[in-house]
Amino acid sequence: MKADLAVIFDMDGVLVNNFAWHLKAWEKFCKKHKKRISADEFREHVFGGNNPDHLKFIFGNHLSHELIDKYGQEKELIYRELYKGNIQPVAGLKTFLSEIKEIGIPTAIATSAERANVDFILEAIGLSENFNVIVDSSMIKKGKPDPEVFTKAASLLNTEPQKCIVFEDSLKGIAAALNARMKVIGVGTTHYIAELTEAHLVINDFTEISADRLTILINQPNY
Repeated sequence: MKADLAVIFDMDGVLVNNFAWHLKAWEKFCKKHKKRISADEFREHVFGGNNPDHLKFIFGNHLSHELIDKYGQEKELIYRELYKGNIQPVAGLKTFLSEIKEIGIPTAIATSAERANVDFILEAIGLSENFNVIVDSSMIKKGKPDPEVFTKAASLLNTEPQKCIVFEDSLKGIAAALNARMKVIGVGTTHYIAELTEAHLVINDFTEISADRLTILINQPNY
């Protein structure tokens, strides 16, 4: 019987543990432009959001839209060049996706990343055909913690938000999922598990989750 729920995955830090590679790319980008960002600043203020917000944090609010686009493309090219050849899915991901696909649970990716990065990751880990819906940065106006990226994914999946479970690694992303009135499972890649206190459930990786646990979680009352 098809489960009465849908699963939405963030990408960065969920499908792949790429925090360190984005940090390296931002550090290289900032060095070129005589700016600086620490790992703690990146984790708390940048990772999980979108590039316009990232760039405003680094440069201030005076950047033009044209410069934001230019700088964003520049940084992502650096990131893809650094990360290629090093990409691995988070442990247990492929098995978990096969399990939920077998019982008919629809899936989506909902990410603040640009589509070029999505294609780059999915091709590298061999999962390009595993998602029913992909929502990327070009399809939304507001970054996390605004819920737009998740509500957009739910709409495209034809599923009510209350029937969606989100996998997220960032504090902004968890807040966005909660703002969308969805259940959220925290993935302990970017933050320590002890920091993901707002999630309904927290896992280290996908070896710790199953379709049965999703069904139990979706039927639990919100808190």
